[in-house]
Amino acid sequence: MSALEPHSATAISGPVPLRSCRRPTLRGVTSLWRDGEFLKFWVGQTISDFGDQITLLALPLTAVITLHAGPVEMGVLAAVAAAPTALFSLFAGVWVDRLPRRRILIVADLGRAVLLATVPIAFVLGLLSMAQLYVVGFAVGTLSVFFVVAYQAYLPGLVGRPQLVDANGKMNASGSLAQLAGPGVAGVLVQLFTAPMPVLVDALSFLASVTGLSLIRRMEPLVVARPRDMRAEIREGLSALLRHPVLRTLVAASAIFVLFLSAQTAIFILYLARDLGVDPPVLGLILSTGAVGALLGALFASDIARRLGIGPSFILGAVLGTIGLVSRALLFESPEATVATIAAMQFVLFFGVSLFNVNGPSLRQALTPGHLLGRVNASYRFLVWGTGPFGALLGGTLGAVLDLRVVLLVAGLACLTVFPIIVLSPLPHIRTVPSSEPAPVTS
Repeated sequence: MSALEPHSATAISGPVPLRSCRRPTLRGVTSLWRDGEFLKFWVGQTISDFGDQITLLALPLTAVITLHAGPVEMGVLAAVAAAPTALFSLFAGVWVDRLPRRRILIVADLGRAVLLATVPIAFVLGLLSMAQLYVVGFAVGTLSVFFVVAYQAYLPGLVGRPQLVDANGKMNASGSLAQLAGPGVAGVLVQLFTAPMPVLVDALSFLASVTGLSLIRRMEPLVVARPRDMRAEIREGLSALLRHPVLRTLVAASAIFVLFLSAQTAIFILYLARDLGVDPPVLGLILSTGAVGALLGALFASDIARRLGIGPSFILGAVLGTIGLVSRALLFESPEATVATIAAMQFVLFFGVSLFNVNGPSLRQALTPGHLLGRVNASYRFLVWGTGPFGALLGGTLGAVLDLRVVLLVAGLACLTVFPIIVLSPLPHIRTVPSSEPAPVTS
């Protein structure tokens, strides 16, 4: 399952002309396994996902091992990497709706490749510093904001709305597999080549993504010229998201869930290591069961949505996620039973999170008019993922004054507040993803 790049371009004065009538179309595509255009995109993103997981470990280890960073420096490094989501998401949405989305994806990947490559180069030259890591972290985070917003807006045009659940499931499965295997590979690479050098692997992975994107020949929907007013365009995106009863429900439920999941995440490792005395190898095994659950949830999300309906499938994800969060606070007389239960609930939690992360975006993409996809997705990221830092602060603050197990239990039970919101919405009655372009949302 948490996660962007602008580039300068002249304003588009009219619809982008068709350059070839022979380009592949969606007509006749019944399976994404047979859709070469999607496979180019998917393979490139899968390679990039593995590269990202390497950097997630290698970059902090570079700060700790090579530059001897302390807690303050590590906090700043994490903050500058996360800040662009709050700072730039809404603006990114406007630019994604103004410009060809595949072009934004390519420029973002190229920019991230260049930025990350400077880290091992500076290390070899003896010039690497924490200041450079701050700049790289912030710039890569900014480009990642643009990439994620553009990718979520680009996918419906690439695969068609009826295939969105399947496509999002495959993309999430790749990400989950990368989360499962990537850190182990990163650890080996850091051991063999020292911390900064594996970052080069991530830089090269972005070039693989660029290659896949560059080979796609299916045309995007036309970019239609409209008056340029940044504030009005941001308001239009927020309005389209919050005025639609289903999209508004997705925002409210997801924001609550992210808030309290973040509160637990801030103290979960501390609870396992300090209060339960879990050794690092066992701790790693517990976290790995969550990654396995996320992978299987992503793989089966499409089938579950077909059997239950996409709305009930989303609700099932919320149920499983809440059970997983509440069960983290279970305590038995046998320490082994407690650890085994927590590990099993990690699987349940992240299986549910994958259903959440596949069906929620699929509905959002399907219910949003094409010309608003960038702004609606950006508004969603801003409102939902923006609760993460507040949740982490809440968990840490409560953990300083209360027993950690109590905080885990309270945060888990607080997730129950999503269910009245969901049950009273149209979401339980939605069975399929709308296959046609939705009408613009009116005020």
